[in-house]
Amino acid sequence: MDGQVRYIPCGRPFRLAVMNCHYIKFPLTYFLDSVKRFGFRDVELFGAMPHFFMDDVDETLVGKVMDACADRSLRLVSLCPAQGAYPMNIAIDEAPVRRRTLGILKKAIRIAGKMGCETMLVSPGFGYHNQNKDISWGYSREGLIELAETAKESGVVLTIEPLTPTTANLVNTSSQAARMIREVNSSHVKSMLDIGVMDYMGETVDGYFQNLGPDLRYIHFTDGPGAHVALGGGDFPMARYLREIEDNGYTGTLSFEINDKRYLLDPDEALRRNVIWLKENGMSD
Repeated sequence: MDGQVRYIPCGRPFRLAVMNCHYIKFPLTYFLDSVKRFGFRDVELFGAMPHFFMDDVDETLVGKVMDACADRSLRLVSLCPAQGAYPMNIAIDEAPVRRRTLGILKKAIRIAGKMGCETMLVSPGFGYHNQNKDISWGYSREGLIELAETAKESGVVLTIEPLTPTTANLVNTSSQAARMIREVNSSHVKSMLDIGVMDYMGETVDGYFQNLGPDLRYIHFTDGPGAHVALGGGDFPMARYLREIEDNGYTGTLSFEINDKRYLLDPDEALRRNVIWLKENGMSD
């Protein structure tokens, strides 16, 4: 553990947030202490066991997390309820699954609003691969329209995440995300960019901005491919991606979704590597 390496903001137009994915073997307070010690101020809360699994979340836990962040002068900027590997899907053919998923996500949206989060990530879901995709697309669209009403009431913007085809088969690209946003037609439904998915699908940073424009509201900024690793720990041209993001006038959040087993025993090492990379690339004074 190295508390001497700290991120010091250098006047860039976007914020940097840290996720707790790779801290799941440690208490949430340990994660928050590390975020503060390494000099970051913004947090994207991964809504998963053991820290914040939505089935377990109640007013008491929400209050504890808010107080823990306030005590450390940290700000919760986004909530990411675990959806990919959990029994949640707004687009599946079975109505009970869709209704249960929508209920959980509405709960999450209200919690995100209470905690002051500006955004919440939502998976557009998937349909059966031997089913007409128009059917599951329609379920996803109608679910997002319903969720958008709760988001409006809660003052939260939903950011749908394009995913790889092995995870979901509806929204895989920035153009598909743009189509879904048009069809949902709500100011509370936008899109995010995950660098790993972008690379997997053969897309580019400029292509995302061209297709989505101001509807691109959030970015998961992690190295790869094949895993979400610390900056400099993969083969992606992250310095080039950073320049392209800045050149496109982005003013939102870059979030570090570090999610690989190599960091589970020493999650602070990933943050240390990120700070070093940020300093080497002019992102920290």
